[in-house]
Amino acid sequence: MDEALSQLIRISNTVGRDNSLVQGVGGNTSVKTDDGRHMYIKASGTALAEMDKGRGWRRISVEAVQSVFRDKSLGRMDVNSRELEMAARLQMTCDDNMKSDSRPSVESPLHVILDKCVIHLHALAVLSYASAKNGKARIFELFSDEKYPPLWVPYADPGFSLGRKAFNLVSKYQKQYGRKPSIMILEKHGLLVAENSPDKALRLVRKVIRRCKSGLTQLKTGASAKINKQDIARIENIEKKIAKALLVAGGKKLSVNYFASKIVSAISDTPNARLLVKAPPLTPDEMGFVTSPIMWLENAESKNLENQISLSIRKNQKQPTTFLVSGVGLFVVGNKKMTQMIGDIVAGSLFIRRNAQGMGGINGLNKRQRDFIDNWEAEKFRVELAGK
Repeated sequence: MDEALSQLIRISNTVGRDNSLVQGVGGNTSVKTDDGRHMYIKASGTALAEMDKGRGWRRISVEAVQSVFRDKSLGRMDVNSRELEMAARLQMTCDDNMKSDSRPSVESPLHVILDKCVIHLHALAVLSYASAKNGKARIFELFSDEKYPPLWVPYADPGFSLGRKAFNLVSKYQKQYGRKPSIMILEKHGLLVAENSPDKALRLVRKVIRRCKSGLTQLKTGASAKINKQDIARIENIEKKIAKALLVAGGKKLSVNYFASKIVSAISDTPNARLLVKAPPLTPDEMGFVTSPIMWLENAESKNLENQISLSIRKNQKQPTTFLVSGVGLFVVGNKKMTQMIGDIVAGSLFIRRNAQGMGGINGLNKRQRDFIDNWEAEKFRVELAGK
């Protein structure tokens, strides 16, 4: 096995096992070969924890990816055509022997412009700042002692726009500091760290997370998320009631599952939980997998549940997929695999919302940004692949 691939698998499995760093199939990693000509990168729609020598990655030509940004014609295309063209071009940069239709991460352009080893995470501690109105100022306070500060990247639509913006900002950073950034904070998106070795990259991840956690108020979550025996009957009853209400309101018979989480349980018991849920989605990941705003229920026993769901469908033009029940927790529409994936994303979002609220307020995705992700082919591909 190529050494760069072996390194990629190791760092991917290490960070992928921690759902405070990545949720579901989120995040991506890359390692360049010693000659700098090729880069192994996570494949879209696969989980970092599940990567091995036979799946979850692609090898791409660094020069071929860089050429995407040299082609000015892409910037003149309409959005949908441009994103499809970019996905096709990234697929053509692959020069491995993988017999699959998996794609290299759509964020490959971010990776090629940075150091040898890149780790991109949807880390909850970092996103608490990246999704807060005053988050940028707080980040620079936390890292004020660093000779080379983090690079803050204002929000851009994922895909071509984000790649182009990061490319320009990294160039400016390099001119100012004489080197490329090792830490990048992507607004409403996540964290990138870049180093010249896997071990240095992992150490830097731990340093950034530790620093960011130091500025957050700790959430008292209790000892366990396990369900007490006396609560099982109540939870099963709520699952049935939500499923029945969805059938009446939306005409579909759907599976509803309870998601056990210490974070969710702690937040659902707080006085401002309802206000946190009202905030718009925070990240492209949340948009892609949760699909509809989290629905708050004071009481799942309510006779008006069908009407509440019908109102939500009319308002959002989508069926709700997640229900936060006061004092009980989270219920998710989907099979067991998707329940775990969606549940992790929602639990993370609630954690981020709680912290961002104390930093000037929650800075969620606006309507234009949500509309882009709703229609983004790359996100639909990723979600479909993740559900298989």
